[in-house]
Amino acid sequence: MKPLSQLAIVSAASLCVFFSLNSCIKGINPIKNPHPGTDTNANLIAYKNSPHHIFVGFLVGDGNDPAAGYDPANAPDSVDFLEFFAGRDTSVADWRIAQAKGTRIVVCHFISDAYFDGSVNDPATKVPGYVNPPGFNMTTPTSTSTYYHWARDTYNKEIDTLGLDGIDLDVESGTFGGEVSRTAANGDSLVVAIARYYGPNCTNCTVAAGAKKPAFFYDTDGTGGFESTMYNGHESNYDFCLFQAYTTGSHAWPGTGVSGLPALASTYGLNKTIYLVNGDSFIYPNGTQDQPGGDAKATSDLYAYANWVVDNNGVGVGVYRMSRDYNHTPPFIVSRTAIQIMNPAQ
Repeated sequence: MKPLSQLAIVSAASLCVFFSLNSCIKGINPIKNPHPGTDTNANLIAYKNSPHHIFVGFLVGDGNDPAAGYDPANAPDSVDFLEFFAGRDTSVADWRIAQAKGTRIVVCHFISDAYFDGSVNDPATKVPGYVNPPGFNMTTPTSTSTYYHWARDTYNKEIDTLGLDGIDLDVESGTFGGEVSRTAANGDSLVVAIARYYGPNCTNCTVAAGAKKPAFFYDTDGTGGFESTMYNGHESNYDFCLFQAYTTGSHAWPGTGVSGLPALASTYGLNKTIYLVNGDSFIYPNGTQDQPGGDAKATSDLYAYANWVVDNNGVGVGVYRMSRDYNHTPPFIVSRTAIQIMNPAQ
């Protein structure tokens, strides 16, 4: 890993502009990454609306990280997206502090969270007078099942009511189940339904003048089978693909780190793919680790991925369980350094 002082400054011509997240406009001078903690919210918002590489951090509220680590108000100022996963900070005021800096907060959902229209779990079936279509099977989705009610209800709750900023659909072998069968037809039906309310092609989303559409992320560890089936043909519906390029932890990707990134870029698109490392491997407050050397490896991977993104005109990087990066000294130093690598400070 090369020191920050030796990092190449990214030329304006090599950067993608993300005014609408996945548009790519070259040749515009980027605003450099502001110094965290010393800039106004207006400067941070201008930075996040400028051409720069994206950073995504997952805040995991499962009780295994310090509460301060998954408090959005404590996240690095220059993070573009925060993700709520397995619980969340319950103070809406904390969310608003992060959002006031231009940071957008999305919620990660397993596929198994979804219910199909007219099922016993669909709130619409509990409305007096609701009648299912003739011959509709209440217990098993069919090739013509839709999930519009789930997408609509999720949107109404998380976007309209809670004021959050998007959805992350976790597409892994272990996240199938519930009322989304492991079939191409059901997966396609779910994606199409969500895309009505989220992402660049949403038509049922209400967006104020100058505001961004709710984000739609495809989050996966797979490069074939149903994982890719739910992506291929639907690329334009997603803002980004978050790929779990983990080389540490029990959920390790079978790839080989940086040398495996070109293949992922080919599969999911260089201008779509954000490469994640596994923050499970970071140290605990007492200095212990899940596996010897895991902290150093996850850190090294993140810096290597960030450098690769710069060198190859990629989109960005991220950290699953960024909340555990809080345990480093100073807090979140690994995430901050990765952001600096991709977007050097003035």
